[in-house]
Amino acid sequence: MKAVITPAQISICHFTSKKALVVMAFYQPLTNVIPRRQMAELYIKLGREISYGESGDGSKQEATAVFRQALQIDSENADAQDALKNLIVE
Repeated sequence: MKAVITPAQISICHFTSKKALVVMAFYQPLTNVIPRRQMAELYIKLGREISYGESGDGSKQEATAVFRQALQIDSENADAQDALKNLIVE
């Protein structure tokens, strides 16, 4: 029986943006287990935590990278596209 991990089972807690790469590295192996749309949603949540939680160019750059990763997973994801556009406009 194959184990199924859902986004609800993976908690995104508050963290500093410097930990974003660690979180992304954790998510990477799950791309074969979690459906693409749900995986992209995890990255979008991560990007929003970074972009809303901190200020400065460093956090904007990291949030941009996370949103782009979401688009690599699900290229037509409107939420990721909008989040990236909003981040670039700010």
